[in-house]
Amino acid sequence: MKAWLATLAASLICAGAYAQDESVYVQTLSCVGGPWGLKLPGDARKLRKLGGLLREQAFEVEHWEDYTATRKTLYFDGLELGIIEFSNDPARFMITYADLRSSRWNHLTRFKLGQPVALARNTLGASARNDKGLVKTYASESDSLQFGVSGEVVTRVSYSCYSG
Repeated sequence: MKAWLATLAASLICAGAYAQDESVYVQTLSCVGGPWGLKLPGDARKLRKLGGLLREQAFEVEHWEDYTATRKTLYFDGLELGIIEFSNDPARFMITYADLRSSRWNHLTRFKLGQPVALARNTLGASARNDKGLVKTYASESDSLQFGVSGEVVTRVSYSCYSG
């Protein structure tokens, strides 16, 4: 009987965890630009000048006929950017993800770290009306957005971006 109750409790805990991973479709969501996307420079070389690059780590290089595509992570204090850079065009890049953990980077997004959850929900509009704790994932066909919250305050904004 105890084993059965333990199994039941574990399954209920798992079901609760999955309920938090509910995704809400938002057609106009994109990682860069648009109403909720990041405001980033249009040149890869300018990304490193956003302020205080701590380190840069390349972790995959794809070799194509005339160029290479290099996946990297740029680490700043309170900001991580996943990017792809192209050897045949030093200005070109794609964002694969962004994780904002400091209000220092509030100028990059409409969602401000330190703001009340209610303001972030209002920014998202009707799609977030019933998401009191901002626990849902907001996603379009290609990109998604998640929030970290503590005590009714936004503490983290994370974008996941389609990169092919």
